Amino acid sequence: MFSYTYDDDIKVSLPVPHIDAPKLFPLIKNSGETISTWLPWAKNLQTVSDEESFLKMVLKNFGTGDSLNCVVHFQDQPVGMISLNKIDKANNCADIGYWLGSEWTHRGIMHRAVSAIIAIGFTEYHLNKITIEADVNNLASNKVAEKLNFHLDGTKREALKYSDYKFGDMNEWSLLKKEWQKIN
Repeated sequence: MFSYTYDDDIKVSLPVPHIDAPKLFPLIKNSGETISTWLPWAKNLQTVSDEESFLKMVLKNFGTGDSLNCVVHFQDQPVGMISLNKIDKANNCADIGYWLGSEWTHRGIMHRAVSAIIAIGFTEYHLNKITIEADVNNLASNKVAEKLNFHLDGTKREALKYSDYKFGDMNEWSLLKKEWQKIN
């Protein structure tokens, strides 16, 4: 199993669907509006079996090189997920997606998990550019990008339709490999 240890507390690893789904599903459901406010798919997740099916699908995408979805572990406990989405091999770029169970926020966990996936993206996948899209009102996600020295490229107006059929403006942040190398 692929696993990357960032520090004594943070590790990201490929999911093991039958083991991780029963642990991740309650995190999503117990986080209620916290996750579903920003991630429309969360409201459609109904059962542990749905989560297990999702984890099996992301493993297939890993096998084809289209994405890398990992479970975020804090002190060996699953607390969320992080991913390199839409890996564009022709242009050496990808975007990062992530979520964290609400009881695990404000501990610097996601900051370190994003640092880990950035290192994987630039060193293992040989990416040149990594982006993060965050709703302009999602202060926590925007703060993660800002603190990790991502550049705010701009705001895409009404770029995401939420489950309530309202549209959200999305900040697009980017980090180039040469910028990351200067600070690491």
